[in-house]
Amino acid sequence: MATQRKNLPLYLALACFLGIIAIFIVDGYMGIYDTVTVTSGELPQKIEADFWARPDNVWSTGGNRGEKVFFRYEVDNRQFSSYAADVEVSVWRSQEKVRDLLARQMSVGAFEKGEMEWAVDTVELLPSTTPPEQSFQFTVLIKRGELERRVIIYINPSPFPPKPVPAR
Repeated sequence: MATQRKNLPLYLALACFLGIIAIFIVDGYMGIYDTVTVTSGELPQKIEADFWARPDNVWSTGGNRGEKVFFRYEVDNRQFSSYAADVEVSVWRSQEKVRDLLARQMSVGAFEKGEMEWAVDTVELLPSTTPPEQSFQFTVLIKRGELERRVIIYINPSPFPPKPVPAR
């Protein structure tokens, strides 16, 4: 009996240490994490889940006039149960919806990843009367359930606007 009581503080310290490790694993690893990758031209930008920790964070990226901006949205389910949510993606300008891009159900199994891809065509977004030297900003709104992610696309003006050819 004396030997068991002698090791009791060691066992208690070991149990507390394992408990602290378990808390770090559950708190830091478990959950639903989403990542957005935006590719414009040859430059992919990855927006990790920790960027969205503050609710008012907005990512901005640029795109050239006449090109497409590609998006990949990845949901990492680090839970013991499956996860399902409706994902809606739309483009906004000046607090008005310009167009819906995607509306789909996403189902992700336990400890698996789900992925969706779409493209924003800058030609379709700009009004036809827009001069080539004018720039525009649009917001891509990604809604997953109650969660919203915002990515601002800055559409650059044409660096060399076409010049009219004189009539002969």
